[in-house]
Amino acid sequence: MVSKKSRFFLTQVSPMSIAGEVVYLPKDAGMPLTLKSREYEVFTVVPVKELANGVKFAPVGLVKMFNSGGAIKELQYDSSTTATVSMKARGCGLFGAYSSAQPKRISVDSKEVGFGFEEGTGLVTIDLRVPEEELYLWNITVEL
Repeated sequence: MVSKKSRFFLTQVSPMSIAGEVVYLPKDAGMPLTLKSREYEVFTVVPVKELANGVKFAPVGLVKMFNSGGAIKELQYDSSTTATVSMKARGCGLFGAYSSAQPKRISVDSKEVGFGFEEGTGLVTIDLRVPEEELYLWNITVEL
């Protein structure tokens, strides 16, 4: 049984492919989990933050990596005028986050980028290209 007394976002990753299952657990909820012998799953557990406008958000990181959250180096929530999440992330590939509402805009290094949003699960994705500099930190801004 996977459970926690606060809200979490889980993404399930199998060793051969990305299952991409998004599960939002409300407070005090649990999720049954049974594994066979020599079988495993990797979960990314991320606390969900409710912003002043009521939107819930949780950055996951590079979703096709086993340590997806390791890509996020800085995180800041600002809901004084507009609900904005600012992050610094390292690496390249598919970057994911959970959002209870579709973002208005996402920018990477101050340039607006296209993004995917799965309304049923709240999964937001953007593609981070291979950076020109080693250990480069992308500045990602999500307006909600």
